[in-house]
Amino acid sequence: MLVLSITAALLLDPTPKQKALLQEPQPAAQAVRQEASGRTLASVAVTLECTARANGLVENCKVLGETHPGLGFGDAALALMRDARVEPGSDDIQFARTIQFLP
Repeated sequence: MLVLSITAALLLDPTPKQKALLQEPQPAAQAVRQEASGRTLASVAVTLECTARANGLVENCKVLGETHPGLGFGDAALALMRDARVEPGSDDIQFARTIQFLP
């Protein structure tokens, strides 16, 4: 079951993001200072919980947490998962996925 969960999460976005891999993470305090000063946020992360159906459809996603709530990133993350599909399996599984938005 755990293997299926990990496989489903990896299949949702199999391509590595070069830009994300090359950037060093910035402290949360710096991102908050940038938000307060009106400048561009360093990064925003949204964690979703979804259900992967046995037929491969991803459904019932909900936001578990956001680094900057109220700015619309939760809705954007839900929209990104709206048409997501995974490799069909034998059972429905729930999984969590964190989507990071970078400037």
